[in-house]
Amino acid sequence: MTIETIGVSTIDDTATDAAVLREKLVDALTQGYQVAFDPDEAERAGAFVEDALTELDAAESCEDLAEVWEEPAFLDDDGPSADIPPFITISNARELYDLRPGETVSEAIARRDAKGA
Repeated sequence: MTIETIGVSTIDDTATDAAVLREKLVDALTQGYQVAFDPDEAERAGAFVEDALTELDAAESCEDLAEVWEEPAFLDDDGPSADIPPFITISNARELYDLRPGETVSEAIARRDAKGA
């Protein structure tokens, strides 16, 4: 006796598999929940697809960054400058911004600006 002879419709395995995979992917978005994928599901979900940059793409992307930062910028009382300060030391930051122990340069600048405003 076959399935057709008893009148039972066949199940569309592809659609069912896709629905199960879709549900697992939605479940995977839940923080802290670990979803188990069998190897076929993992492959269909793209787990084994190599999508990293090639060496050539990585090398070309470095050139983009070089165009953005053509010159270094140094901060002084007048703001960013391409002029290299004569001495770059921690003591200069303490002198320029009245840097206090445990305070970052950004915090000291904000404190100085708030005092001056």
